[in-house]
Amino acid sequence: MTRAEFIEKNKHLFWYIKKEKIQDIGNEVLVEFIFNYGTWDDVKELIKIIGFQELKIVYEATTDRKIGNYIPEMYSLLQRIVYKYAS
Repeated sequence: MTRAEFIEKNKHLFWYIKKEKIQDIGNEVLVEFIFNYGTWDDVKELIKIIGFQELKIVYEATTDRKIGNYIPEMYSLLQRIVYKYAS
């Protein structure tokens, strides 16, 4: 599955983004929404598409304010995945 197909499949999760702008979202938004609102299968598919190194880049770019956008348990999961597979 391509990134575009994955976004199209999960477009219902990006409820506040205009339909014509959904394909333009960055990996930061994609990771945040999939981890917060997607299923475990969505998370696994996302990692297959963007890879562990890109996931690590997104994680490392997450600042204090952005951490607050994550459900705490999902941010913890993101952190554990990055530490285990991308370090």
